[in-house]
Amino acid sequence: MEDQITKIKTMMTEVSTGVSRIQQMNDEYKTLYREISDYCKEGGIQNPNPYSDLWEFYSYWSKELPTYGDRRSYIIELYKKFGSKKAVRLSRSKVVSIYINNERIKELKTVHSTEFDFKKLIRLCEEINIAYDKESYLSVIILLRAILDHIPPVFGHNNFSEVCGQYGKKSFKEIASRLNESSRKIADSYLHDPIRKKETLPNKTQVDFSQEIDYILAELISLI
Repeated sequence: MEDQITKIKTMMTEVSTGVSRIQQMNDEYKTLYREISDYCKEGGIQNPNPYSDLWEFYSYWSKELPTYGDRRSYIIELYKKFGSKKAVRLSRSKVVSIYINNERIKELKTVHSTEFDFKKLIRLCEEINIAYDKESYLSVIILLRAILDHIPPVFGHNNFSEVCGQYGKKSFKEIASRLNESSRKIADSYLHDPIRKKETLPNKTQVDFSQEIDYILAELISLI
């Protein structure tokens, strides 16, 4: 990443001091900017550069930085703290977002059954956590649907709708039904709707059925 930082600083300096033209550099600059932003996001570091393309930077420097010296100094200061020990500590201490509790996955790994192999279920749980941490929310809701399609035989039924209606006490039925109806509608809308003139993507709030699926998995484990 150090090379990318050096390169983007050079590009900003060259265009702001008349060495290069924005039209020639902007596409490469935007690619570099995205790479650096992704790196920052993964490491829990805020991207110090607020300009996603060089025209945005031009709007700032043309008004606020009248001399070449001002512009060079500004760019140096912009990235000065990027490689600091503090930034490195933040990167190393990044908090991982979890959808399915890791302790619940560990419990699944200790389950022994002569009737069911839980290998696929465990991997689905692990992959949904990976997707959730990476903010891949389309994958999260699709994987959640896959889990609901996968587990009904453990409850003695063919599909999760039957589980909701026929298994357990009233509280289980209510939680399972809420999970089934809401999550499936959301998943179906993203899986089956054809492309439109304007799309919306799921966010963290929309796909958060973590409490409900944890309750269902806990009940599943209790059956083995």
